[in-house]
Amino acid sequence: MSPNQRDYDDYEFLLATSRAGKAQGLSNFAHLDQPIGIWNYIRIANEIAERIPSGRLLDWGCGFGQMTYLLRRRGFDVTAFDVGPEDAALPDVPLCREIHAVRTTHPTRLPFPDDCFDVVLSCGVLEHVDEFSAKGNETQSLAEIGRVLKPRGYFAIYQLPQRYTWQEAVIRKLGLGYTHPRRYTSREIRMLLARAGFDVEELRRNNMLPKNMTGVPEPARAFYSRFSHALIRIDSALSRVPGLNRIAGVMEILARRNA
Repeated sequence: MSPNQRDYDDYEFLLATSRAGKAQGLSNFAHLDQPIGIWNYIRIANEIAERIPSGRLLDWGCGFGQMTYLLRRRGFDVTAFDVGPEDAALPDVPLCREIHAVRTTHPTRLPFPDDCFDVVLSCGVLEHVDEFSAKGNETQSLAEIGRVLKPRGYFAIYQLPQRYTWQEAVIRKLGLGYTHPRRYTSREIRMLLARAGFDVEELRRNNMLPKNMTGVPEPARAFYSRFSHALIRIDSALSRVPGLNRIAGVMEILARRNA
């Protein structure tokens, strides 16, 4: 699907947030630091809006709130949630002025009643939950997500690292930067979700081509991102090739809480 005016407006807003963060010397806006990364978030938001009826959505592990912002713009009633002190101060950048997140310091427990959300989104979050404290948070977190979802509610998982991704193998080999300590096979994530009471309706792979080039020299990053739309289309096609897609970067999953 070709970008519409709303998509371009969203892109400019998120890019302005990145620039404001860089101007303040903040390093943790790297995920919004280049056009192809921003356009990938917009792609995800558009896909969710196309696949799932609008309703009450929990942005689980919202970070700075880029998905909260994008999904509100697409008709969802979004509650932003993250782990951290309730009085945590966010940077003074355009995006963070729009987002007011619910926060707790408990690593797994969600401060919401049972059966209250139509959708829960995990965008680059599930693979990190065991980093906060003792092992076992992954299972507990999935149980909590099932608790707050309505029966047959949707659990959308994006940016879930694959076990055999070629990109992270290269980064580890060359010592170029961060890689995920927790990565999954499709069989493993299906089993985890089934045990937590979810039916997997769709599992796809994505990111045969990198969307985040942190650490790459700026001229190369700028040149790469000039072709963002074409690269995202090519990436989608490559990620559908059986066998080859086993080394793609991430999985994208749509599951539903069973009744």
